[in-house]
Amino acid sequence: MGSAPCSGKGRGVGGFQELGCMPWKVSKQKGEGDGSGCGPGVDEGHHARTLPVPPQPTAIYHEKQRRELCALHALNNVFQDGAAFSRDALQDIYQRLSPSTLVTPHKKSMLGNGNYDVNVIMAALQTRGFEAVWWDKRR
Repeated sequence: MGSAPCSGKGRGVGGFQELGCMPWKVSKQKGEGDGSGCGPGVDEGHHARTLPVPPQPTAIYHEKQRRELCALHALNNVFQDGAAFSRDALQDIYQRLSPSTLVTPHKKSMLGNGNYDVNVIMAALQTRGFEAVWWDKRR
């Protein structure tokens, strides 16, 4: 399962940048300049040139697994925001999807303890304008 806007292959508007996702490795090779052919030690006439300092990449946000709230942590990690979704928000989505909790196979979710069905994740993504795409490598 993936989120189409964060595919990194040009699908969706903005790819990684739209969600604020950062690639894992963004550092330049040692000795690489700004692409102009002038390194920091090159004298251009008698003028000293100060190169702009590149912005530091932001750290990748990651929530560790707590209890059975893997859906909550996965969503917050995808959106790189610890406040993107809360346990209460996912519980509300669960209640809307399963108003008759006596019939649902996931009894733990009705207590608000987590262990949410994948449908809760898909509905949560839709509240932000995204959709999950099923992918099965066996087919």
